[in-house]
Amino acid sequence: MVEVRIVAKALEDFGDDWHWVVLHDAEPRGERAYWASSVDTICGIAMAEGGVVVTLHDTGAPDQPDCTRCLNEGVSPGLRLALDEAFKVAQAVPVSR
Repeated sequence: MVEVRIVAKALEDFGDDWHWVVLHDAEPRGERAYWASSVDTICGIAMAEGGVVVTLHDTGAPDQPDCTRCLNEGVSPGLRLALDEAFKVAQAVPVSR
């Protein structure tokens, strides 16, 4: 089983941002349908749990989402910058045994 990541909106609110939507443990069920154990967005919106069949529809989605948190893998830009800086500092520290 695999993760399928698509750019999509919640069907209830087409005025919302475009998000990275992840179909977890996805199994193809036809040309445009997948069974998934759960569906959520990178930024943390839970869309379905407990197993669901998802049918994909062409809604003119862009190649990339416009949700800032999805683009930053679920964290705010400020936190992403702080994490990147912390990783740089940690990588510069020599490892001693």
